[in-house]
Amino acid sequence: MNLKQILSKKLNVKKEKLPKSFDQIGSISIIDIPDELKKYERIIGQELIRLHKNIKTVYKKGSARSGIYRTRKLNYLAGERTEITEHKEFGCKLRMNIRRCYFSPREGTERSRLIKQIRKGETIMVFFAGIGPYPILISRRTKAKNIIGIELNPVAVKYFRENVKINKAKNVSVIEGDVRKKARKFYGLCDRVIMPLPETGYKYLEEAIKCLKKEGTINFYCFSPDDLSSIKEKIMRAGKRLTRKVKIIEQRKVLPYNARISKWRIDIRVY
Repeated sequence: MNLKQILSKKLNVKKEKLPKSFDQIGSISIIDIPDELKKYERIIGQELIRLHKNIKTVYKKGSARSGIYRTRKLNYLAGERTEITEHKEFGCKLRMNIRRCYFSPREGTERSRLIKQIRKGETIMVFFAGIGPYPILISRRTKAKNIIGIELNPVAVKYFRENVKINKAKNVSVIEGDVRKKARKFYGLCDRVIMPLPETGYKYLEEAIKCLKKEGTINFYCFSPDDLSSIKEKIMRAGKRLTRKVKIIEQRKVLPYNARISKWRIDIRVY
């Protein structure tokens, strides 16, 4: 039985109100519980641990993601009192503090899909690199020459450096600081720039273009309705301001965000 089926037997609650899905990061589970089930949340956490033997700790989402580090409030529900975990993704080990670092296990499939584009010998820049999932995965599963990751959050940078050592990713460089300041050192040196910041990544398109060689690729992520005309206009304007030719070569819907907005990846060729 799944979580919803078990809870429907234990709790006097309408079945449609019960949570049925959750995120698992290593041995920690994060679940969204509606306010009307607040008095049952401890029971829900305990049942989740009982149902899944590889889950040791359960947290409840306490807020939406916010702030420059894209973190959220988490409320402890059950199990071991820890916020440190090690998540495995396609053979890579990713250690993190779930309260103080951004990480989405739901994006693992997209990360794996993206790296199939990468060719032997590429020099790759990753903006907003977080704890390093893109750079680590690229290092382990492609023949890229160099991977540079820039991240502002000092706690995420700490784990990024740790993850580089754990995974023996010798061709990964970790840069702490603001993208606009730190990317300058790499202007004109990169074959590809990956931009996994869907909320405000468009503000850094010019920095990404400047990092590319005479010809290169940007893998740009954004939130948008199915009509991508507004974000495409921002992309074209960034290229025009820098007198570079830009061409959209692919657009892919990655994940739903809400009823009318999705997360998209737009692949851009820059000349």
